[in-house]
Amino acid sequence: MNLEQQLKTVTDTIEELKGEDIVTLKILEQSADIEAIVIVTGRSVQHVRSIANNLKIEAKRLNMKMLGIEGTETGHWVLIDLAEVVVHIMTEKTREFYKLEKLWSGLENT
Repeated sequence: MNLEQQLKTVTDTIEELKGEDIVTLKILEQSADIEAIVIVTGRSVQHVRSIANNLKIEAKRLNMKMLGIEGTETGHWVLIDLAEVVVHIMTEKTREFYKLEKLWSGLENT
């Protein structure tokens, strides 16, 4: 599965569950390990966990490589590492606090 197919799978799964403010950053030139980052907001801790769980199920169903998942215990920020794509699912407060998009400022949003 190429990068575009992976990103489509991730964003389609997130959109199915009404994830909000989806941002995709292609960072291949800035990172040797990761090709893209997807950042999304969930409306609540339960919503964040639900998006993460469904994304995990869909990735497994499509035999996507999953290196790890962290943060499901608290549910304020769940990180899913799909090797080439890393997904950050956050509550609104957490996303506003950490401002991940600004860490990668200057990168092209897609």
